[in-house]
Amino acid sequence: MLFVRPKISEMGMHLFSRSIHPELYEKCSSRVIERERYCLSIQITTTGHLISFRNGLGNLTEICSGIHQPLPGTGRLISHTIDAQHKHQISLPNVGNWESRYQVDVVDAKLFVTVQQHLAQQNEFEGLLHHFAASGRMPLGAISYVNVQAYRNYVNVMSFHTFPDTCSVVRAETKFSLPN
Repeated sequence: MLFVRPKISEMGMHLFSRSIHPELYEKCSSRVIERERYCLSIQITTTGHLISFRNGLGNLTEICSGIHQPLPGTGRLISHTIDAQHKHQISLPNVGNWESRYQVDVVDAKLFVTVQQHLAQQNEFEGLLHHFAASGRMPLGAISYVNVQAYRNYVNVMSFHTFPDTCSVVRAETKFSLPN
């Protein structure tokens, strides 16, 4: 299993209209949330995260991963590298709506340490938390934290992935909602 996160310049975000085979990524922690009308699977992976939103009519899967990670071409709706900031929105009639905002923040070293400490103290009952080993380039290991708010007809997911080598934080907010 990979314990050191890829460099931020080697990260990408992808959206699929299908599930992703679990052999294509390694999970560090996971949680499944089931509601009356949908099932949500959240995973922190060795390279980022995977969120799968399923209802009886279809599936949307968001994966934040290394750009060299093999992923299927079938069902791919969006694919881009993670740099600066992105905002996307897709509506699939039977599956639902997906909206995502990604932003990369580069901060000074002192603020980065504060962010790392804050994330490390997050409550795992409200989300998923994983500490990665230090890469050797920096004494701090990366942290991934995913917070989930699941409601009857929609889900809001906030994720934070840190990159100690560049004092960078990838902040993402993803919203899934059922069709009207």
